Amino acid sequence: MAMNYGGIMYFPLNVNFFDDAPIELVEAKCGLAGITAVIKLLCKMYKEKGYYLLWDKEQCTLFAHKTGIEETNMEKIICILIDKGFFDRKYYEEQYVLTSATIQKVWLEATKRRKRDLNTLPYLLESCIQDEENSIPNKEYCMQPANISSQNADISEQSKVKQIKAETEEGSSDEHSLLPVPGYAYNKQTHNYDGLIFTLRQMKITKNEEVNAILRLSDYGRLKGYVWQVIHNTRWSEIVAKGKYLIAALVKEKKKTGN
Repeated sequence: MAMNYGGIMYFPLNVNFFDDAPIELVEAKCGLAGITAVIKLLCKMYKEKGYYLLWDKEQCTLFAHKTGIEETNMEKIICILIDKGFFDRKYYEEQYVLTSATIQKVWLEATKRRKRDLNTLPYLLESCIQDEENSIPNKEYCMQPANISSQNADISEQSKVKQIKAETEEGSSDEHSLLPVPGYAYNKQTHNYDGLIFTLRQMKITKNEEVNAILRLSDYGRLKGYVWQVIHNTRWSEIVAKGKYLIAALVKEKKKTGN
């Protein structure tokens, strides 16, 4: 399949995606057809522009027709996603653009081996640009020629989990080692340990002391645990000490529930 230079072939879908507050509300208001519309919307965005989608009345009409959903319901879905912070409100209201910090970070991570100048790319959030620049100590050594195909340059999420775990364990500068993982945490029916480690790495929570605390408080990434609610419902672009914030939220919930 032909792919625009800005697009990517794959994007991660978190196992708790359907438990996210905006998605649950879409399902409550519009049923499974609403969930399908959101996923198709993300696919269209990542495939065509990579990290944003121009959205106006005409685009809404065409998309609703292709998706098989009523246009009024599609408009309702967009409103829910904007109101709940799934998409950035300012860009939508001022420029009719659907995007978010989370979507942009996924795209930036997936295309980091492409040669690109962030300052020339449209609709990038300032927070994402700063995070990207801070994470690259010397850009000239991190770029490859533009003639490399986007499909080969894109990085599959699943293939990176083991690498990220190793980097988290070996690359941290603090004196603590990661806790040994209990056997039950590898049960995919009850836990998502690898997903939690990957998410913490993406959030740049890499101090082993903080990672260990989060692992203990979340019971090593137990599914439907409070840790996933905090991760998906917090606007992390406004949080500086992300590890400490997440730990404090989990401690508060633990005291509240007494578990």
